[in-house]
Amino acid sequence: MENKFVKKIKNDLYLSDSDIEILDKYEIDYLKFKSVKELMFYLENIVRNNDVEDDLEELLIKLSEYNYYFQTNK
Repeated sequence: MENKFVKKIKNDLYLSDSDIEILDKYEIDYLKFKSVKELMFYLENIVRNNDVEDDLEELLIKLSEYNYYFQTNK
């Protein structure tokens, strides 16, 4: 069973074990990013400029939704 619960990596960067597996698959060092926004920007560039599987794009969408719901002042 995959772990869908997110855990705090650092600052406002929260990832689940399955998220980390996807990032590891593409050899993306998520620890170098200071925030979820930085990671999202990096992933967006990869998705736009490379032929990648759906999993990376789905992760970007998930992170975008997380950022909107939990980091945006409403």
